[in-house]
Amino acid sequence: MARYPEGTLERVQQIEMDMLAQIDRMCREHGLIYWIDGGTCLGAVRHKGFIPWDDDIDVGMPIDDFRRFEELCESELPDDMTLHVMAKDPSQYVLWGKLYAKNTTFIESDAQQAGCDECVFVDVFPYIRLDEKRDDHGVGHLRRTQLWTKLIYIYRIKDPNVLKSLSWRKVALVGWRTIRGVLRLVTNQDRLRHRFERACVAKHPGTWWGNPSAARPYPFHETTLMPPVELPFGDLTVYAPHDWDRFCSDLYGDYMQLPPEDQRKTHAPLVLDVGDGKRYESK
Repeated sequence: MARYPEGTLERVQQIEMDMLAQIDRMCREHGLIYWIDGGTCLGAVRHKGFIPWDDDIDVGMPIDDFRRFEELCESELPDDMTLHVMAKDPSQYVLWGKLYAKNTTFIESDAQQAGCDECVFVDVFPYIRLDEKRDDHGVGHLRRTQLWTKLIYIYRIKDPNVLKSLSWRKVALVGWRTIRGVLRLVTNQDRLRHRFERACVAKHPGTWWGNPSAARPYPFHETTLMPPVELPFGDLTVYAPHDWDRFCSDLYGDYMQLPPEDQRKTHAPLVLDVGDGKRYESK
């Protein structure tokens, strides 16, 4: 679905805003730390809300706050929302939390291959305190966690989107499927997840934090993230990284500059239903 049917992107964004409002409410009521993450923070800074073409919301939390949030979701979420994590829902193919809007459908290519019935979602990323023994601000630690993130991804996905733009895709796909076959022969998803969780624990924790399941190893000093500060996001006032300018600069460089149109990407769901009974499928 290269383009959203008329009005559906705005509906996706509104559903996600409703979920973000619930995250903000629960965290404020229970004293939990969170911040809008990634492109959501960039949207708040540059657009005072969504990046116009964006179709998801990202939230970060220190891992201890995430665990408490996970517990609270069992009793405090509205009936039309639910939090999913791999440990409790093996159909999940990612190592962070996904807050779903029930009675919607938002299935991407990877989710379809993994047999995961995704809904319109908000990504909730646990952040970990990083190991700084190597004096590298925890980059080495993040690379260790990323190894297990990638192995789980290979284990679940047969034909990944990340290879589709490569000129040597056929060769890469042979290697991918060879590794996948070996993984499926010698291990399982639970074992890989446990290895990831073990890799997240810092033996020499310092003052740098990172998202252990991010695609790239981006460490942030704790003073960049905490304590979070309030920023407007559409009709909401939510929490953002303490030094949001440094945060956005580290991730995006000259972040106030709009990217070229051909680089304005969405999740491009294959199947979409925003809860109105109309099902759109990509051809």
